[in-house]
Amino acid sequence: MHDLVIRIGTIIDGTGKPARLGDVVIDGACISAVGTNLMSARREIDATDLLVLPGWVDVQTHYDGQATWYPYLTPSSCHGVTTTVFGNCGLVLQRIGPEARVISLTSCRVR
Repeated sequence: MHDLVIRIGTIIDGTGKPARLGDVVIDGACISAVGTNLMSARREIDATDLLVLPGWVDVQTHYDGQATWYPYLTPSSCHGVTTTVFGNCGLVLQRIGPEARVISLTSCRVR
């Protein structure tokens, strides 16, 4: 028996698929199934006329650097984002030694 089933909600999963009616099953802290007419659970929530967002895929993030030192990626994770796509902003981070010269773009003047 599952821990929780959210029933008959309008599912938008963040993948770009159209919204659809269905159920979301949660076992422990993980989504274990998405579909229709899923098995019973210890707790059930009727989500008729409600949106159910089992996980958003954020395809435009600026966490390229932040993810290396802060694994929770808030505020995105607080808003239901479960997957982020990195590297699409053209930002590349590389560790450099003290002998490398760094020029700050904020100190450059456009002529």
